[in-house]
Amino acid sequence: MSQPRRIPTVGTIIVAAMFGAAATPSMAVGHKPELAAEPDISLLYSAGKAAASAAVIPGLGYRLIELADYGLKIHVWSFEKSRFRLRVAEQTAKTGTRVADFLSKKDVLAINGGFFERDKEKVLAPSGLVIVAGREAAPQHDRAGSGIVYANDDGVFIGYRKDLANNSRMQYAVQVGPVLVDPGGKVGVANKQHDRQNRSAVCVRSDAFAVVAVEGGLSLFQLASLLAAPIADGGIGCDVALNLDGGPSTQVAFHAGGRRIAVEGGWPVANALIISGSKGEP
Repeated sequence: MSQPRRIPTVGTIIVAAMFGAAATPSMAVGHKPELAAEPDISLLYSAGKAAASAAVIPGLGYRLIELADYGLKIHVWSFEKSRFRLRVAEQTAKTGTRVADFLSKKDVLAINGGFFERDKEKVLAPSGLVIVAGREAAPQHDRAGSGIVYANDDGVFIGYRKDLANNSRMQYAVQVGPVLVDPGGKVGVANKQHDRQNRSAVCVRSDAFAVVAVEGGLSLFQLASLLAAPIADGGIGCDVALNLDGGPSTQVAFHAGGRRIAVEGGWPVANALIISGSKGEP
């Protein structure tokens, strides 16, 4: 599984040249040759139109976009900004933590966060900016992603790293990337390679934020197109969206309203985005 000097593919970071041959990127594994055929984007939009969002609890909606012929499930959770908040949690073990183990009773969802490095002893270290409760747990890194998702008392935000040198307003933050939807709802990915991977993403709308997990593999371009498309057209309607780590890192644990959903990942991760009610209760 480990290829220390491999140049990473889409969604990864270059680590070997910077940290030595012992480091391996968190997305070095996960490409599935049997998933080479990608559905036409029109099929995704049609499936999206057929997938209505269901209210799980007040302010929280869940939508499942599915194409069974392609083994594809796209989970979409939407959270009203006034009712829910986002924070970042760090691994509790040196070798990483599964997102299900981040989830407490007061939380509703945990999804994997940023990129990380793994050494010969399988110890994980975050790659790129991580801020937890106002404390910088890891600094910004040029090759760790073009975007930052961050949260404070005013809500959840996504921006380009180059525009966010001052992180004084960030209570919680993760650097990752690429930015999939540019501010204003424009597709931010030009590469149309059909590299199907499991994916994780976070997006912001005017009155809500959403997290997305792809099981069965999509290219970054198709995911970005789906995220940017209006909900009425079968899309997810993001004003801005950011790719999280993916491949084997993609994983979600969700519980609310008597419902549980799990997207199983391939290995532990270094950090996660955690969502809970704004008053500390789901």
